[in-house]
Amino acid sequence: PHTKTKYYDDCIAFFDTEPFTEPHIADAYTLAHDGPAEKVKNVEAVCLNVELCIKPEVRDEFLDVIRNNKAGSDREPLCLQYSWGENVHTPNTFHFHEQYIGEEGLAAHNVAPHFAVWEEFASKGNPFAKPPIVQKFKALLD
Repeated sequence: PHTKTKYYDDCIAFFDTEPFTEPHIADAYTLAHDGPAEKVKNVEAVCLNVELCIKPEVRDEFLDVIRNNKAGSDREPLCLQYSWGENVHTPNTFHFHEQYIGEEGLAAHNVAPHFAVWEEFASKGNPFAKPPIVQKFKALLD
């Protein structure tokens, strides 16, 4: 497992130097789908990290909607990665990592039919236990 690697030890050693101006947050989640057959290459991309806390009573519908969104996203030519899973410590808290080729890739995702299903779910009856957290960033090349 990841926690047995030198990389993990190096990260912990770095965190122990208290390099952040605010406390860092490290969450763990279980991937809810098969991982990519090949490693995702480090390319310039627009990326999103998202945390969604879903009310328990809408969990089953949420999972159906997200599985549909994952399947549709995997067919998008400008979507490099769409990974998601549930927090291992906090039920009904889900984490997502998405990568798109440029702003045009993200824009194409946002108008795709499967994303419209997500938008409909997200806008009806407030399914969130707390506001979503969306972090957008640009992947930097080595």
